[in-house]
Amino acid sequence: MLKTLINVFRFFVLILLAFLTVTAEAQTTPKNIPTLGKFEDTVRNYTYRTLEDPPIPGCSLFVGSSSFALWGKKLETTFAEYDAVNRGFGGSNFAQNIIALERIHLPYKPARVIIFCGTNDIAQGTDVETVFRNFQYYIARHWNANPLTEIYFVSLTHAPVREKFWHQGDEFCTKVQELASKTKGLFYIDVITPMNGNDGRVRENLFVKDRLHLNDDGYAIWAETFKNVFETQNKIRTKPDIRELFQNRKNLGLFDDPRFAEDGVAVKEPPAVDTKLNIVFIGDSITIGGGEKSPPARCAEYLKQQTGISGVVFSNQGVSGLTTVDFLPSKNKQFPKILEAANLFKNDQSGKLLFSIMLGTNDSAVTGPNGSPVSPEHYRRNLKEIIDRLLADYRDSTIVLHRPIWYSDTTQNNATYLLEGQLRVTVYGLEIQSLVDFYSQTPDKTRVFLGDTLAYTYFKTHYESAMRHETGKKGTFFLHPNDRGADVLGRFWGAAIFESVLNRIP
Repeated sequence: MLKTLINVFRFFVLILLAFLTVTAEAQTTPKNIPTLGKFEDTVRNYTYRTLEDPPIPGCSLFVGSSSFALWGKKLETTFAEYDAVNRGFGGSNFAQNIIALERIHLPYKPARVIIFCGTNDIAQGTDVETVFRNFQYYIARHWNANPLTEIYFVSLTHAPVREKFWHQGDEFCTKVQELASKTKGLFYIDVITPMNGNDGRVRENLFVKDRLHLNDDGYAIWAETFKNVFETQNKIRTKPDIRELFQNRKNLGLFDDPRFAEDGVAVKEPPAVDTKLNIVFIGDSITIGGGEKSPPARCAEYLKQQTGISGVVFSNQGVSGLTTVDFLPSKNKQFPKILEAANLFKNDQSGKLLFSIMLGTNDSAVTGPNGSPVSPEHYRRNLKEIIDRLLADYRDSTIVLHRPIWYSDTTQNNATYLLEGQLRVTVYGLEIQSLVDFYSQTPDKTRVFLGDTLAYTYFKTHYESAMRHETGKKGTFFLHPNDRGADVLGRFWGAAIFESVLNRIP
């Protein structure tokens, strides 16, 4: 009977979380974005897939038309080392990909965007100048969201069935190539040359029967060509000055498109001064990490590499086995260590002090850790006590609360977690949201933010590859991220910190 009640409770909690996620997405998506007609179902399916398998921040996003769409999951496998995400949809043009920006492109915070698009535009009768303007607006929107995103344009193929459009396609590609030669962060990938035979014409044996789309041999050439370009850029990459990037693109007129105003998108100039960040990470063994690099270290690297932050210094105050009870100021157990770490940053006028908190895994246990099991109500109360003290002691600080990540219902080591604990940690996510909502109605509304909520789902989907395989009393269990998982978790934290806090700096 108890097991049945637990399963029913679990079902309703998961339904509620799914509802909240979809509702949040609807609230953050601009209302004036038109639908995509016959492509609407495809884009919605991509959106739903994201709820089950959120892309990792800093991914390589492949967008455009059918040549990517038909590559399918094989594309993501081929470029797995680059965290590839395929969001191509067959038959699409640049205008449709612009519509898709807010829904399945920008939310992923890609480090790279690889575009193959334009063949359908030209075949549909769109003149070259219009296609080029649409391309410019598309890349400008990406750079307005994140100036450090690298954009790779894949040249249009000489598909045999569309030979009458080759000249216009080449004219468009020439314009993109010329723009790439003077635009920082834009790269041109030539796939025409490696697909040509000795006679200088495209090899028809690289296409399927429709003479438009590639076969496996054609995709093999693309894969090799793309990787050569990526590897070359990886070797020579240096982090550019974000203001220089903006000025370069502004001088080229990329932010002058009237559609910025028409779409209600403000052009964001970089801040006049660099932002330095001092972070105190508060957590348990998941925060500590157990491999070459901890989640806090990877978070700091992400913030330095993928944002305009000039420097990140951090203190890892994760302690194995601890709960929110152990960090309570009134208990005087672990909280003094937090104060000690924060005081090292307190007088640094050049840096912004931030507390990054992910606690709850040990609170949720059935037995073992101090105070466990901590009820959702007391979990929220404990977090509030910690936050209130930090806000009072460090008046210029900011606090980011991350949702605890998923663990398996077989988890039992020196402590017992199991299904009961898993359900409890799921409910903690709702308590964190409730707490952030509370502070949003107080004078501290600009100081307490909801951090990462996506890593929970990522680890639930990828536990086999992203978490350690540990053996306990109930057999194999999954509780701690492995090296790969620590990298992923750190990147989710970094993206959330940037989005919730640093992206709001005027």
